[in-house]
Amino acid sequence: MKTRRSFIRPSGFRDASIIGIACEGDVTEYRYFEEFKERYTEFPSRIHIELIKRQEATQSAPEYVIASIDAFKKSKAGPDDEFWAVIDYDRWGDKKMSEIIQQAFQKGYHVAVSRPCFEAWLLLHWIQKSDITEAMLLDFNKKSCKEIASEIRKIQGHYKKDLNDVVEYVERAEIAIENARSLDVNPVDRWPRTFGSRVYQICERIRKE
Repeated sequence: MKTRRSFIRPSGFRDASIIGIACEGDVTEYRYFEEFKERYTEFPSRIHIELIKRQEATQSAPEYVIASIDAFKKSKAGPDDEFWAVIDYDRWGDKKMSEIIQQAFQKGYHVAVSRPCFEAWLLLHWIQKSDITEAMLLDFNKKSCKEIASEIRKIQGHYKKDLNDVVEYVERAEIAIENARSLDVNPVDRWPRTFGSRVYQICERIRKE
């Protein structure tokens, strides 16, 4: 078992660069990233993965995700830190996405949008790349977040928002990363235009460090 230490950044002393992650959801995403950072980071390290919780748990709209990063950055961040907002597409649509991402980019934040939602990222852990067909993607493009969760249950056998089986997902993270990258055919777009997830970019960033 890894030995962890608290991340402390006294004034005037740089302990390590931060990769800060703030999420629209308040359970599933954080459970996943907590396990992912445990699996892929070691101490001592030149980076620290900080999971930034929203100031008010009931405020889940994207602007509150951005606001939570603002608050953290104001109190604890250094000049070399980077921040990611993890946002779902399904509830907001193109107009809202455009506004939020423009706001984030102006602040220097990265945005990882999942379409329709974070469950798309989770589903990609359970699909082999060779099984991804055009017909499958056309079908997934029509599905709601609830229906994507049902797809996870069909393949994995179960799925709950608390992600109490998170270890099983993180063990298959390489599969999800490869799948998501292959689906991201227009990475210059600010968010996926079809079923997919940019969460793979955060995971690749953590693994790189």
